[in-house]
Amino acid sequence: MNENQTKGYYYSIGGLIVAILVLRHLMDQFHQFGNVLLCSLVLFILLVGLFYYGLCQTSQKRLLGRPRTMLAYLISSIYVFILLIPLGLFGFSNFIKFSVPISGSQFTWITVNRYVIAISAIIIYVILALVGIFLSKYQLGLLSNPSDRPLEALRKTIRQMSWKSCLMKLLTVLGMLLSVTLLTLLMAEVNRLVINRGMFLLSQGLIDVVSIGIELIVISRLLGIQFTRIHHGALVTSFGLALIIFAGLMTGLNPAYNAKPTAKPTIIVHRGVINHNAKGNTIASLTKNSQYHFPYVEMDIQETRDHQFICAHDDDIRIPGRGLQEVNRLDLATIKRYHHVDMFGDYLKTANRLGQPLIIELKVTNQSDRLMGVRFADQFGSQMTKLPHRVHSIGYPFLCQIKRKLPTVKVGLVTMLNFADISRYQVDFYTLQHITANPFLIATVGRTGRQVYSWTDDSRFSMLRMAMLGVTGQVTDQAFRLQNLRINYRQDRWLLLLNSLQNYL
Repeated sequence: MNENQTKGYYYSIGGLIVAILVLRHLMDQFHQFGNVLLCSLVLFILLVGLFYYGLCQTSQKRLLGRPRTMLAYLISSIYVFILLIPLGLFGFSNFIKFSVPISGSQFTWITVNRYVIAISAIIIYVILALVGIFLSKYQLGLLSNPSDRPLEALRKTIRQMSWKSCLMKLLTVLGMLLSVTLLTLLMAEVNRLVINRGMFLLSQGLIDVVSIGIELIVISRLLGIQFTRIHHGALVTSFGLALIIFAGLMTGLNPAYNAKPTAKPTIIVHRGVINHNAKGNTIASLTKNSQYHFPYVEMDIQETRDHQFICAHDDDIRIPGRGLQEVNRLDLATIKRYHHVDMFGDYLKTANRLGQPLIIELKVTNQSDRLMGVRFADQFGSQMTKLPHRVHSIGYPFLCQIKRKLPTVKVGLVTMLNFADISRYQVDFYTLQHITANPFLIATVGRTGRQVYSWTDDSRFSMLRMAMLGVTGQVTDQAFRLQNLRINYRQDRWLLLLNSLQNYL
């Protein structure tokens, strides 16, 4: 491309950035799955149009009159689009994954099998990404090849590539991700030192514009689009500054950045332990720490093969001569022969006597009996209603069973991987894994009027971040630290900039 064509491409990137920010605002306001799909389709069309324009200017060729080549170009464009989803897709990935309409049972199955699914997905994605990087100039080859033979263009692309150039492209991608990370951290640090709303908005605008711009330019270069050095770029620079101001104004319209925390989060003592002062999930720790009268003690229970509920966190327990065995596959007598465990019935009675409300996590595995929730309600129904005890779990079907049996007991969904449109589920509250929770997810479930807790918030950083995002409670091993936490919205607003890492990485 010559200088004027390069300027035109930069202006096109700026127009696409505006479209991306507007589409993200629409999805934030109207987050139904259909709307997210429509906005994602618009983004796909705009991306295809941008890259096609650049490739045409570079190759001086068009696709018209070559139907098989056009089909290959479309398929390869879909391939590139899919590769961008795990990298944030310019902020669209969060909207997509938090809007997928899956059932509660499907959510539970995916969560229970998350390790296998995640590892498999990572391996598949790495393979697809390496292939994509190696064949990144295939679209340019399609346009440059005068015949309507996509396979011939593919063979030429393979012959022209080398593992050295593939490695350089991989390093370019890693450099892109590092640049976005450093930019975000730099802007967060500036706002930690300079407390000003205008600075915050401009910083978020700078992150949005530069991050999206860097990613679009890097992808363009990987595809083979050639740029010319601009010697007189005052107009382009002014256009970029206008984009940053526009992006900052769009940030000001986002309710997630304007909703100030109204109260300190509810303190939920994780496994009944404060700063490692006792053994978790034991009556001893409950008795010791109930004296501090925190709103809730959170603890874990497992069901044995003979349908007894014990206080335990891990799904597996070590049996001499047999190694690790799932609790669900062992009877109570076998477990007690080798380990001391507290019975949940005794734990619950102690909590009632001490006046300590509980949030009970009902642990779920692939071996969990399908009527576990019914048995829990039958065994502990009378004790569960003596205090405002709650039950939460990744097992949505079991929560529904408990709710039907004990309608006054509040039940909540626990997330290990934050995904899907969980706001549709019939629960009373949510306990979200704090690392992958973001403003859109918290705002989406918060709009339903239900309480939103985060877990496990032990550092002051994570406590402040979740409080700034508007959670109503935090599960923590550091209850005293959370109790002494002081939240200053103006001073701590810089933490919100870090959410950009989820949008662009």
